[in-house]
Amino acid sequence: MLNKFKKDINKNIDAFIRRLKTDKDFFPFPAVLISSIGDFLKSNGKRIRPALFMLAYLGYAKKRSSYKKLVNAAFSMELLHDFLLIHDDVIDNADLRRGKLSLHRSFNKKFNAPLSDPLGPNLSIVAGDIIFALSINALLEMEGDAVLKEKAVKIFVKTAAATGIGEYIDVVNNRRKIDSVREKEIMHMYTMKTAKYTFAAPLLIGAALAGAGEKELKKLSRLGVCLGQAFQIQDDLLDVFSTTEKIGKPILSDLNEGKKTLLIWKTYRRAAAADKKRIKLILSKNKKTYNDLVEIRKLIKRYGADRYCLDIVSSLIREVGVICRGLKMRNEYRDALLEFVRSF
Repeated sequence: MLNKFKKDINKNIDAFIRRLKTDKDFFPFPAVLISSIGDFLKSNGKRIRPALFMLAYLGYAKKRSSYKKLVNAAFSMELLHDFLLIHDDVIDNADLRRGKLSLHRSFNKKFNAPLSDPLGPNLSIVAGDIIFALSINALLEMEGDAVLKEKAVKIFVKTAAATGIGEYIDVVNNRRKIDSVREKEIMHMYTMKTAKYTFAAPLLIGAALAGAGEKELKKLSRLGVCLGQAFQIQDDLLDVFSTTEKIGKPILSDLNEGKKTLLIWKTYRRAAAADKKRIKLILSKNKKTYNDLVEIRKLIKRYGADRYCLDIVSSLIREVGVICRGLKMRNEYRDALLEFVRSF
């Protein structure tokens, strides 16, 4: 079911790009801007967020909107995601996204500008802002009860703000010494930066548009937060133990940015004094080396931080399963959500 939703979202991306070229309501778009946005949107995304949006809506709706309008509204979640990725890549000065050039690097290449030229980041910020505006427009085009639509849009806007707060916390934490960071602060950042917009919001917005009650929305919110925290912890593990080819971005990226992930934090907390000094030294470097990565990997294994993180993921996924089985959705959609959870 989710695979079908993803295919339909991909088709909608093509229609969306065609509309940017021809719809007078969107004003004339410069050709390079359209091609750059189009290339970024069509890159190999998982389409998790719009698929969950559709699943929640169809799971609760008594009177359904047209499927075409539903797909377009669900696409708002993909646009929100891409807006956030574009700005995040500028903040992180990232070279790659989804195995291709990040948008700001792509802009510099198209305009034959040096890698360090601010032109690419500046244009990317503008492109991201445009995509965010269009994401709200896509959601507003959904058919249905005006009160329910207003409720859904409020959740959408609050989610965007929450994600911005999460990004702020993450950037500030990168400058803090690791001894001053607490586990609950890391988990809060995961909730705000990742969980709310990746899992909680798509489920909540789809369900709200369908008229689901407050009790169901609270369950979906908790489910989304648990799922998002588990997702982010797994992503931290992949950043250290996977490869660039598998994750579509350079390994070491979190380490290079000095991120205080749960994985690194737990390693530091358990480390002996000499190893604490080594971790601090590596985190303080402007550019980490492959040897630094190997050393960090060894320390993570030595102090069992990877097992600690995997245990938390397992606990979160168990809670998600319990919540999911108690949802009052139509059986086929609840089963599809459970199947998605089991794929973690």
